[in-house]
Amino acid sequence: MIVATAGHIDHGKTTLVRALTGIDTDRLPEEKARGISIDLGFAHWDIPGGGSIDFVDVPGHERFIRNMLCGVYAIDHVLLVVAADDGVMPQTREHLAIVNLLGVDHGTVAITKADRVSPDRVPEVMDEVTRLLRGTGLEGWALIPLSAARGDGLERLQQRLVEAAAAVQRDRGQDALLTRYIVDRVFSVPGSGTVVTGTVIAGEIAPNDRLTISPSGVEVRVRKLQRHGKASTRARSGERCAINLANIEHTSLRRGDWLVAPDAHAPTDRIEARIQVLPAESGPLKHWTPVHVHIGSADVPARLAMRRGASIAPGESALAQLRLDRPVCAAHGDRLIIRDQSATRTLGGGIVVDPFATVRRTPAERSFTLAALARTEPGASLAELVASSRRGVDLGWFARVFNRRRDRIEELLPPDATVLGTVHRVAFSSQWLDSLQARVLEWLACFHRENSSETGVNASVLQQELAAGVDAAIFAVILKRYVTEGRIVLQGSLVRLPGHDSTDNPRDVRLWQQVRPLLEDAGVDIPSVRELAVRVNLPLQVLRDFLHRKSVTGELIKVTPERFALRPTLTALAAKARDTARSFPDGMFTAAQYRDHIGTGRTFAIEILECLDRLDITHREGNGRHYTGGDLPVLPGAGNDQGSKK
Repeated sequence: MIVATAGHIDHGKTTLVRALTGIDTDRLPEEKARGISIDLGFAHWDIPGGGSIDFVDVPGHERFIRNMLCGVYAIDHVLLVVAADDGVMPQTREHLAIVNLLGVDHGTVAITKADRVSPDRVPEVMDEVTRLLRGTGLEGWALIPLSAARGDGLERLQQRLVEAAAAVQRDRGQDALLTRYIVDRVFSVPGSGTVVTGTVIAGEIAPNDRLTISPSGVEVRVRKLQRHGKASTRARSGERCAINLANIEHTSLRRGDWLVAPDAHAPTDRIEARIQVLPAESGPLKHWTPVHVHIGSADVPARLAMRRGASIAPGESALAQLRLDRPVCAAHGDRLIIRDQSATRTLGGGIVVDPFATVRRTPAERSFTLAALARTEPGASLAELVASSRRGVDLGWFARVFNRRRDRIEELLPPDATVLGTVHRVAFSSQWLDSLQARVLEWLACFHRENSSETGVNASVLQQELAAGVDAAIFAVILKRYVTEGRIVLQGSLVRLPGHDSTDNPRDVRLWQQVRPLLEDAGVDIPSVRELAVRVNLPLQVLRDFLHRKSVTGELIKVTPERFALRPTLTALAAKARDTARSFPDGMFTAAQYRDHIGTGRTFAIEILECLDRLDITHREGNGRHYTGGDLPVLPGAGNDQGSKK
């Protein structure tokens, strides 16, 4: 468990931590000279019977609130320190407001210096603190009067912390999360190099792990780990540790950086968050208000973006977008604090809903996406998104939003979800996919009625009409599912219904009655389109268009873009290839040998063989070919339709 102190300056936070752990957290010469904490201090207490509690001692002076914010971000328990002589003071209130905004709802109040006041004073301070906590998420915390100097009350406080640590440990369980480590200190150690200290807030870290510095994107390797000054083989979520990094200068990192698993590195400078304004604020936060955002251990200037005219009144909360001056590392559920432009006053705080607000969405999509992401449980968010989305839910995006391992994200899917794609995985509602199929079939039927001479419609047109938001590659996967089910025919980029024949009209029937006899009479000496156009006295392009459309039915097979064969003719030419192969012991034959067998020119023989190669009837190996024994393929739902492997 990680415990952070909180409270006004000179209320005895550092003294209390020293009494509990035996460690002086004031390490800077200036801190020792002035007798106040300026930066974060760290200590630990080995619990009797096993385990330990880490302490982060934060400065109480108002000038060092920025440092205090770095210390209370990734904690489990707050030790609020209130001196019995002073009682509640300004930084007591501000620290408590920050803790409440960060969602830390586990804590203990230590009423220090109880030995310096009259017996009547302690109950007065306890009552004052109780009133302060009332109505917040901190209500009900235990209040323990004590004297760090004399040791009075320390045993009771220790027992309270031990019980709290046991409860926190039971709440752990982050095996599906990617590693995230928040950096709060960077320095160089002679002989070892760069060392960072901080807290693992998700996943775990071990020596030789490769991590990414975020937001810079620099990759590093973990050389060694230390916990409580001793070498360690692993640091888990909720534990503080020091990490010795290999092959990186300490000037390449700073407080505010994160060490994350490579898949978790996704810097962002626009964050959708639910913002809570403190009740004590004198006025509302308006659109484009300049603020300082404290997230993790980073402090970044930003603007608060809302609809023009919108605002968040004191004591209220609302969704708003934070546009940051520089990228940060963020994930769904991360807490943040907002201070004013001069960083002297805490205005409020919030929780990250969507860390990637740069993703383009329509206003309606943005609304239902944020509503779904606002749910506490990722499974509930995913189910709502799958049910509502017309473009599907990109599981890679969802994994990044919630900082989850991609190989574990599908565990959260609702039973009626269907996942499409391989590397790029997208989840759809099965009901929506069924609805899309019905709309596709209806649209194609209407298209064929109104454009009977068209072979089909381009898949991209179909997508824009019926599934404009769906990724093109995923829409192609959807169409292939319909092809497999025999619902549509996909030839190249054209989509049509099975059985649709664009030549089934009086004009094309008459033309086919002219062309077919010419092709039958030609036999294996297949004429070119140009030759046929002269014979039937038609413009070349008109005939070429007809022959391409007729080839879709399977009665005619395209040998080359300028030569088409009747199906029986190509069947006979395939038989000639079989006979040629059988005339050689190894079954291999050349184009010249095939040419001699069919009695045509070499160029024509090569064109026929290349067509047979595409149809998997022959297979080329170097300068030779062998007969595979295949047949002319039939396109689904179109009788004699033929397909191509190319």
